[in-house]
Amino acid sequence: MWFAVAIVIVVALVVAFYHMFKSRGSNQKRISVKGQGVLITGCDTGFGHDLAKRLDALGFQVFAGCLEENGPGARELEKSCSDRLQVLQLNVTKEEQVDAVKRNIETVHQKTGCGLWAVINNAGIDSIGDIEFSPMELYRRVADVNLFGVVHVTKTFLPMIRKSKGRVINNTSVKGRISLPRISVYGITKYGIENFSDCLRLEMRKFGVKVVIVEPGEFGGVTGILRGDNLKRLQSDMENMWKQASAEVRQVYGRKYLESQFSGLDNASKTSPSSTRPVVDAFVDALTLENPKTRYLVDGGVGLVDKYCFYARLNSYLPTSWMDFLVDRWFNSMGISEIGS
Repeated sequence: MWFAVAIVIVVALVVAFYHMFKSRGSNQKRISVKGQGVLITGCDTGFGHDLAKRLDALGFQVFAGCLEENGPGARELEKSCSDRLQVLQLNVTKEEQVDAVKRNIETVHQKTGCGLWAVINNAGIDSIGDIEFSPMELYRRVADVNLFGVVHVTKTFLPMIRKSKGRVINNTSVKGRISLPRISVYGITKYGIENFSDCLRLEMRKFGVKVVIVEPGEFGGVTGILRGDNLKRLQSDMENMWKQASAEVRQVYGRKYLESQFSGLDNASKTSPSSTRPVVDAFVDALTLENPKTRYLVDGGVGLVDKYCFYARLNSYLPTSWMDFLVDRWFNSMGISEIGS
């Protein structure tokens, strides 16, 4: 078994390096960006924030949806970008805010003739924790943003995208391709967006609308999803997990084991690249190439290989039992000694 696994790993490494170092789409034809409107959700920080700047510089009419319209991220966009860019209050879980953004874009369209070429669903929140520790409220809260927020925003703007024969681009994650311990709350939402995107792509073919998925690897330390207020939220979630856990679960796992799952989050920057550029480049290709890929799996991390993307590529070749064996050895060994402590 180990010999066969070694062969597959070598093949996966070759594939990984090929994807990391090949030139991406530079010689392919691109659309004309002039007058094209793009709505991006989750522009306060991270991928959405940096992408809004890039698309504004390219000449797009950017509608930057921010969770905090007057927050530091929104103010920085207004300061550094052109007058074309509009910062809009947008919590994707609030129907009234989604509808207000739609009315705003329609008003701009009537005044300028600028249609809506693309929707980029980027907003999301992270979560970590064993299934026995994760309360149902947490599953619902994360799914409300990561999954149903994507569905709601997409359905709201799909008629406009269909008319422009434009794009729907969904930011999922490498964790929408691989199943790992302690990420079920987050992972099921990303798997859900993958399926939603695939179904939508097939339905939209007849209208000339392209649906693209971007799957970032290990970039958590540079996006803000594991820093600041988001890190505080994750730590608060951990405390709630412990408080709501049954006496049996507390006894079986122990407090020290639960804490071990969160102890490394504030050091995520040490294993993440210093820039979101590879992911932003993938979004730009997905948006501007006449014939973009269906999926962009984007390697991150600071080593030679992004271990998450590496496992995702292995997952395409190895039987499930082999993948379980490898994942168990790599990921389940983390914190396992703390069980019962």
